[in-house]
Parts: sequence; C-alpha cells; structure tokens
Amino acid sequence: AVDTAVNGRDVLNKFTQSSPDSYSMILMDIQMPVMDGLEAARQIRASARPDRRIPIVALSANAFDEDRILAKEAGMTGYLVKPLDMGLLVEELRKL
Repeated sequence: AVDTAVNGRDVLNKFTQSSPDSYSMILMDIQMPVMDGLEAARQIRASARPDRRIPIVALSANAFDEDRILAKEAGMTGYLVKPLDMGLLVEELRKL
C-alpha cells in the first residue's frame, strides 16, 4: 500500500498521527513546499516514536556529494536521484 503527501509537513503529520509501525519506509522528496524533506526527516528522527528509525530514502534532482551529505546528516537512510531509475529503486527497497 502507498500513502502520499503533498509536502514535508504532511509527511510528518501522517507519520506522527499513525500507529507505530504503520509505515515500513518513506520515500521523501527533498524540495517540497511548506517544509522540505530534510526538515521533515530531522523531525521524524527527533520524535519520541518507537519507529522513528524508519528507513527514509531521499529523492532529489541534485546529484552533488554535498546534497547527499546534507540528506545523511538530516537522517536519511538512502539517496536516489531523479529522474528515478526503477531498477535502482527496487535495489534500494531490497537493501532496506
């Protein structure tokens, strides 16, 4: 099952208002309105939820090393570059 969100605040709200372990992974765009994916990931990691270590995979059009570092520092588990290569996504899903 897939759930969608329109911005980082929406991701954070859906995650924090769900029952623990409702989600098995979050695919998070980095650039979103209201709250970006980096801040949403930081707040998920800082939450008191038992499932706050959920895998969060960053999705970004930026392929620079600096962007990957920022995502990792924000608590992202993985990093995929858009346009999304479905083979790489499947590989990341299997890995996590």
